[in-house]
Amino acid sequence: MLAMIEINLLPPEYRPGDKTSLPLLLTIAVGMVVVGSITLWGLDLNRQLGKLKSEASDLQKEKASLEADVQKVKQIERKIARQRARQDTIIAISQSKVMWSLKLQQLSQIMSRFPNFWVKSMVLTKGRKNRALKLTVSATGSNLSEVARFRNALKEDPNFFYHFDKLESYDVRIVELSERMNFSEKMDFVINLPLKSVEGKKRKGR
Repeated sequence: MLAMIEINLLPPEYRPGDKTSLPLLLTIAVGMVVVGSITLWGLDLNRQLGKLKSEASDLQKEKASLEADVQKVKQIERKIARQRARQDTIIAISQSKVMWSLKLQQLSQIMSRFPNFWVKSMVLTKGRKNRALKLTVSATGSNLSEVARFRNALKEDPNFFYHFDKLESYDVRIVELSERMNFSEKMDFVINLPLKSVEGKKRKGR
């Protein structure tokens, strides 16, 4: 049996065109959309990556600047600590060399300006933490403003008050005297003068 060969003798412009299948066209279209989406997504990722690298570089520079500032602050803190240590040492030395004879002389000079006042007792308390000079004072009359003036004289004398931290004195007791006395009343009060404490300042600094 012989095979038949069919030959189309029509010119090309008159020949019927080949029909492309619709599923193939859809597949090609979907593929192009997918490829385009992936390309756009990749470009967006590259843009985000570049932005993150720029931000990371800026943060690194800021970190280096802050670390330099931290070092400066630490140097200042160390300098302050050294100055405080020197100050505490000077105070400790000055406390250890309090010349109480000179302190009594200074007190007597203040008392000379208040002829109606006298010190009944004087006690120096020496504790492990707190040391203080306690004065029990009396004065003739009942003028409380004179007591206030005496207290201010103690506090405002720089030589006498140098080693003391503060002056504590609150109550004044007015006592009636017998008729045989020149004055009918007198005032009794206590003055407490705590010495400056180096240990307390160290704890406060910490």
